[in-house]
Amino acid sequence: MNTLDSMRAFVRIVEFGSFAAAARNLDISPAMVTKHVAHLEKRIGALLLHRTTRKVRPTEVGQAYFERCLALLSDFEAAESEASAGVTTPRGPLRVTAPNEFSPYLGQMTAEFLKLYPEVNLSLDFSNRFVNVVEEGYDVAIRISASLDSSLVGRRIAISRAHIVASPSYIDRHGPLKDPQMLAEHPCLSYGMPSASDEWTFQKADETKKIRINNKLVSTRAEPLILAARAGAGITWLPTFVCGQDLREGKLISLFPDHHVGSLEVYVLHPHRRFVPTKVKAFINVLAKSLNPGEVEDPWA
Repeated sequence: MNTLDSMRAFVRIVEFGSFAAAARNLDISPAMVTKHVAHLEKRIGALLLHRTTRKVRPTEVGQAYFERCLALLSDFEAAESEASAGVTTPRGPLRVTAPNEFSPYLGQMTAEFLKLYPEVNLSLDFSNRFVNVVEEGYDVAIRISASLDSSLVGRRIAISRAHIVASPSYIDRHGPLKDPQMLAEHPCLSYGMPSASDEWTFQKADETKKIRINNKLVSTRAEPLILAARAGAGITWLPTFVCGQDLREGKLISLFPDHHVGSLEVYVLHPHRRFVPTKVKAFINVLAKSLNPGEVEDPWA
């Protein structure tokens, strides 16, 4: 058994805290990961890992060995990188996690990415649940948030401004809303991740106010909210990457365009690594060019 491969498997186990996550990241079976650890423990003559039903952690000897393996593997990867002179072809499995609402945008760029890099096997996982990128063995995560996960590194691709929107038919029936305070008299449609809020924040000039709303629909996905809003069922808060096209086409109307009602930042992230895999760099570059070719603040506005 190749000792260098066994070191890689051991390092991934310690980083992820899991044999299964390490196996997913390396695209090998959990049984093979176990064999790699057994190979190292037999070679060294010492126990490297404490195993429990929930977590795997290194022994005192294992922690010291882990740190030496990290240094050795980094030097090895650096030597390979220098030798290849930057012409290494992206290849192998690439696991990406993203919110459900981003599936149309990733779908658009997938064909281009696979055409450019046919040796990459791409796996896209769409979910609005919290995903532990490291423990679950993902290579890339797309996060839409007001804050950045400090355990990950990457880049901000864009900002998506939010709007309070309703359909023209809804405004025709109920009349225009001249002030945010009037929202209390209207049915509102709210996003429920991580939890539904019963108030929306409005900022104009130096004044900030929170307005209580009457939630008639709460959803953990944006699709039911925008469909209900188009049908005239109520008023909703949506970012431009969800409602931008509807605003441009007149299917929805921004009710308070002179107020700032929030924004979300779109990040493409990956776990901390001294050397970022070429396939990860390639995916991030293609995604950034696809989503925001003009490098503007809000490409969906």
